[in-house]
Amino acid sequence: MTARADSFPGSKARVSGLSSQAFSWLAGLGFVSLLLGFLIDPQRGWASVLFCGISLLGLGLAGLYFVAVHDAADASWATAFRRIPEAMMGLIPVGSVIVLFAIVAGGPQLYSWLPEGSDASGFKGLWLQPGFFYLRSVAYLLIFFLFGRAIRRNALRRGEGSSEAVPRSGRGLAAAFLLLGSVTLTLASIDWLQSLEPLWFSTMWGVYQFANLFVAGLAAVVLLAAWLAHRGSPLVNKEHLYDLGKLLFAMSTFWMYIWFSQAMLIWYANLAEEAVYFTDRISLGWGPMILASVLLNWVVPFFVLMPRRPKRNHVILARVSMVVLIGHALDLLVEILPPVVGEAPFFGLAEVGAGVLIVALLFIVSLRQLQRAPLVPQRDPYLAESLHYHS
Repeated sequence: MTARADSFPGSKARVSGLSSQAFSWLAGLGFVSLLLGFLIDPQRGWASVLFCGISLLGLGLAGLYFVAVHDAADASWATAFRRIPEAMMGLIPVGSVIVLFAIVAGGPQLYSWLPEGSDASGFKGLWLQPGFFYLRSVAYLLIFFLFGRAIRRNALRRGEGSSEAVPRSGRGLAAAFLLLGSVTLTLASIDWLQSLEPLWFSTMWGVYQFANLFVAGLAAVVLLAAWLAHRGSPLVNKEHLYDLGKLLFAMSTFWMYIWFSQAMLIWYANLAEEAVYFTDRISLGWGPMILASVLLNWVVPFFVLMPRRPKRNHVILARVSMVVLIGHALDLLVEILPPVVGEAPFFGLAEVGAGVLIVALLFIVSLRQLQRAPLVPQRDPYLAESLHYHS
C-alpha cells in the first residue's frame, strides 16, 4: 500500500514558501561577528572556525547515521519524516569545507605539533606528521561525502517508487557506512580534536565523540520535526514525536554513561598523562562549563522527558532539543578552547559569531534541501505504515 504526495495538500508549499531571508541575515551577522573576533584574536578565531566546522559536519553526519540505521534495519516508522535527516546530510559538504579550511590555513595556530611535526617516538610520531595528517583529513571527508551522496540518492529513488522496499544494495551500503564510517569518525575525532593535546589520550574518545555527535544531531531532527508538527503537517504525529523523544532521552543517557565512564576511569587510574585533561581545565576555570554541559546534555532531558506526556508535546520537545544543542556546543568548546587559548572561559565575538552561524546554516541548508525533493516520499512502500504508526 502506498500513499501519494497529493494526499497532503500544501505539504510542499509550507516549506518552499518559507522565506529564508531571516536566516540569511542571521548567517551574515554570525559571519561578521566571527570575522571581527578573528581580527581581535586570530588564535581564538581559528578555534571558533574549527568549532563551527566540526559542529556542522557532526550534524550532517548525525543525519546520515539516522538514515543509515533506518535503511540497514529496513525500518518503516520514520519514513514519513525521514526527509528531515536526509536534508541535514546537506551539511556534510558545508562542514567539510570549513573543517578543511581550519586545519589547512589555521593548523599551525591550532596544533602545536603541526609546524615541524610531532617529536613523539614510535607510531604516534609517524601518525602525527603534517603531510600524513592532511592526507588523512581529505580521505575522511571524501568518505563522508561519498557515502552521504550515495545514500541520499538511494533514498530519493525509493521516494519516487523505484523499489518496493529498501533493496539489498541499499541495506549493504547503509551497513558499510555504519562500519567504515564509524572507524573513520573515530580516527577523525582523534586527529582533529584529541591531537589538540598531542600528549594526552583516551581509549574512549571515539565512542564519546559518536555519542556527542548523535545526541546533538538527534536534537536537531527533533527540533525540525517539532517545527513541522507546529505548522500542522500530517507527516509528523504524536507517535513519531513520542519515539523521537524516547530516542533523545536514551541517547542523552548514553552520552552521560560514556562521559562518566571516561571521567571515572581517568580519576580512578590517576595517571598524570590522562588526568591532565581535567586538571588543566579545572585549574584554568573551565570547571563550571564542564558541569553546565552535563546539566544541559543529560540532567535536563533526563528529568523532563522521563514522563510520557512531555514526549508527545512538540513545544516541550523543541525546548529540550535547544537545551541539548547548547549543551553540545559547550562540550565541544571545552574540548577545543583550553588547549588553544588556555585562559579562563569567556564568550567573545568569535565564539558567539560561530554559534550564530551554526544555527543559521543548519536551518538554511536543511530547508533548501527539503525544497529540492518532495517533502513526502510519494511512493515509498512504507509511507502508509509510517503515517498510521502507533508506538
